[in-house]
Amino acid sequence: MDIKEAVKAAKQHVIYLFDDEKIWDIGLEEVEFDIVSQNWLITIGFSREWEQARPVLTMFEAAKKRTYKVVTIDQLGKVISLTDRVLPTPTS
Repeated sequence: MDIKEAVKAAKQHVIYLFDDEKIWDIGLEEVEFDIVSQNWLITIGFSREWEQARPVLTMFEAAKKRTYKVVTIDQLGKVISLTDRVLPTPTS
């Protein structure tokens, strides 16, 4: 499975799993290939309705309000896992 196929599979999986939550702004954030496990680790970001409480957000606030999920996909295209991608908190 090449990188484009893996990304497409990850996006489709996220869309399918979160369908009832009416997510939007779905996009690729990161891709990593784990040489040891031979799995793709693909981070997909998206927005949820309840995360957009205020109409005007700063850039940092907007990033915090976005959800990031890591989809692990094997070489056959099977989804192995879906986990949270927690962003590091900026230091002051």
